[in-house]
Amino acid sequence: MAAEQKQHKEEPIIIKKKKGHGGHGGHGGAWKVAYADFVTAMMAFFIVMWILGQSEEVKKSVTSYFNDPGAFSFISGKRAVPIDLNLKPSNEGDGNGKGGQDSSKKKDGFVFWLSNELQDSLIEKIKEQAMNDSVSAAHRVEKIKSEVENFLKEQMTAKPDLKDLLTSIKIEMTKEGLRIELIESSESMFFELGSSNVKPKARELLVKLGQEIGKLPNQVDIEGHTDSRKYAGKAVYSNWELSSDRANASRRVLESNGFWEGQVDKVTGFADRRLRNNSNPFDISNRRVSILVKQMSAKDFIPEEYKAGK
Repeated sequence: MAAEQKQHKEEPIIIKKKKGHGGHGGHGGAWKVAYADFVTAMMAFFIVMWILGQSEEVKKSVTSYFNDPGAFSFISGKRAVPIDLNLKPSNEGDGNGKGGQDSSKKKDGFVFWLSNELQDSLIEKIKEQAMNDSVSAAHRVEKIKSEVENFLKEQMTAKPDLKDLLTSIKIEMTKEGLRIELIESSESMFFELGSSNVKPKARELLVKLGQEIGKLPNQVDIEGHTDSRKYAGKAVYSNWELSSDRANASRRVLESNGFWEGQVDKVTGFADRRLRNNSNPFDISNRRVSILVKQMSAKDFIPEEYKAGK
């Protein structure tokens, strides 16, 4: 028994220590986080200093990016082209003569952003569609021209008493578009003599023109013209006022009978500065109202955002 106790006392005592994971901070990873924060702060500082030294154009571009980063291509850094899924072909009419361009009836939709790498092909397609739309618009103007001419022929047959009035209307296609002229005669067919008051039969004709032209997406210019006869004495009212007032009187009838809002682009009184018969400034045929349905080119069908290339 004594021997066993002695042997037990002589056995060495071994103490095992486990190394802690929190010691020796200098060899851990915490300093890397602090260093990364420092580097990020320095980079941000230098970016801010660089921006402050740039032109206003650069500052605006940077501001635009941070306000709407999704609008820029991540490859080129340039603003991408927006694609509105609500866009309809311009030759799709909606019954109001605007060719489907009434934004007040447009429903909300999605907008996608296209990278610069696809912009060229998109713009080419838009131009191609715009060209097709302009050709369709030209055909529609030709159709309206035929319909108005047929209407005049029918009226001549049905109402012989209107023959003089109807034959005083000249319709022709010009490089500017479809021009319809109401040419006066000695009987003052369309307006009371020296006045802008529209005669009843002339008003009926203008109503029909308004209904037909209002079907088109084309804009219209209305012009008033006189001959070179002056008002007697020192009259305040002159051919300038008369030509302007007659053009405006025609506009009021057209807009009240078929024209869509904004279809009239311009109303002008030319007095005797644009004579129809240059060889005789006093010829009665110089007294007229001209309604020009303006031709539409391909660029008229390209949305503004694509014209700007933004």
